Amino acid sequence: MSLNYAYITISTSKSYLPGIMAMYLSLKKTGTTIPLYAMLPTKLVRKETELCDRMKATGINILEYSDSIPIPQQLVESNENHGDSRFSHTFDKLLVFEQTQFDKIVYLDADIYILHNLDHLFELPHMSAMIAGKSYPGNEDWTDLTSGIMTIVPKKGLFKQFEKMIPEVIKAKGICGDQDILQAYYTDWPQRPELDMGEKYGVIAYYAKYYEQHLGYKYTNQVDDPYSVSVIHYAGEKKPWMQHWSPLSVLKQELQLTALRLISKRNTDAVLLEYKHLVRKARKLLYAKP
Repeated sequence: MSLNYAYITISTSKSYLPGIMAMYLSLKKTGTTIPLYAMLPTKLVRKETELCDRMKATGINILEYSDSIPIPQQLVESNENHGDSRFSHTFDKLLVFEQTQFDKIVYLDADIYILHNLDHLFELPHMSAMIAGKSYPGNEDWTDLTSGIMTIVPKKGLFKQFEKMIPEVIKAKGICGDQDILQAYYTDWPQRPELDMGEKYGVIAYYAKYYEQHLGYKYTNQVDDPYSVSVIHYAGEKKPWMQHWSPLSVLKQELQLTALRLISKRNTDAVLLEYKHLVRKARKLLYAKP
């Protein structure tokens, strides 16, 4: 019997839809046949019918949900006071763990650029993830999972268990998002090295040049090479798809990318130019007039 696999991403905001589209375009370029589902709140789907229809037309499946995890006002205010208000909008990611219509899920954040086929991640055990940025100077003591990419075996009841963790995490940290809840729930994760995918599955964009120049990471087609980057993660509040480039800037980017391709030089700068190209294509698919 064949297993029902799915890639899943999630967004609570219209502003992330171009990111989902760009991520999907990069996913499809890897040759996968496993579908991508975008979990979106029903109120967003109803408000942005045209955008959702355009997403569906490209092959993205829309998975509506209505029940969000209630976030205590204390946490919303605390996150905002600490400059991390975006974390208050990440808790719905925990709903992915309840999607038992699928046998196995690979969760993907919307703000990633996929360079290699990721289908083999479905063969990994539940809660396989990575520790993003741990090799960057100053981060050597990082041992907890990053929730940007995860292999998940969904199970009913996990949502409620995660929800119960929120007051405990607030008390311990003051600020938190979905990742803090998962780290608190899966406390034995750092002691289970078999669950660590490796940093190649989520190199943080603003660390990428250091990883390339000092740690030997590279951009090749060698999927099995632990130093060949599979995913770049554009973490942080300001996303590339939220930037706007003048026609002159776009022309300059395309010329730079063409030049790098002609000399077969795929480095961190080239990969960023590739992603910006995908972002522009994603915007056109979403917003171009018929």
